[in-house]
Amino acid sequence: MNQFFTLLCLLLTTSFYAQINEGQDFCDPNKNGDFFPLSIEKKKILWADYSYFETQNGTKQIKGKIYIEFLQNWGDKTDKLYLREENGTIYQYEECCTIETIRYDINFKKGHSWKTADGKSTYEIISYNGKLKTPFCEYKNLLVIKAELDFGTYHFYYLQGHGYVGATTSKNKLISCVTPAW
Repeated sequence: MNQFFTLLCLLLTTSFYAQINEGQDFCDPNKNGDFFPLSIEKKKILWADYSYFETQNGTKQIKGKIYIEFLQNWGDKTDKLYLREENGTIYQYEECCTIETIRYDINFKKGHSWKTADGKSTYEIISYNGKLKTPFCEYKNLLVIKAELDFGTYHFYYLQGHGYVGATTSKNKLISCVTPAW
């Protein structure tokens, strides 16, 4: 179960939803924004029968590099996530391996795949035109990343300027989404 929560932290970061620009709608992309914005301060995410808040918590220097620390508060426990951006590449510091995993690179094209730092998980860019229907929004033009993990395969959806907005199982069943209700 601990591995499940660690994976969830790994996969759902870079997604901290908040109103980025004045008047920006919860369901609409920010055409000038990134798929993995690190500037979002707080968002609430539903995952299966749970929910949690992701909150930006300042910076931390690790091995000479500055990371943004994000807290994922599940109520009874809090996980930490360390992300940084360099030249359009988002890196996550992996405490398990004391090295970085690439989370996303703006130069990745459809079909590009890569492994996590520990080599246990594989990601692949499926589309930049994905669609996802949640109880709150009908999203279009999403970045879709397939994640093959040791306990299952998921598709993660990212909206330009908002980051993570949802996930489906390998059978296209919605398992997670962001919510405007706090």
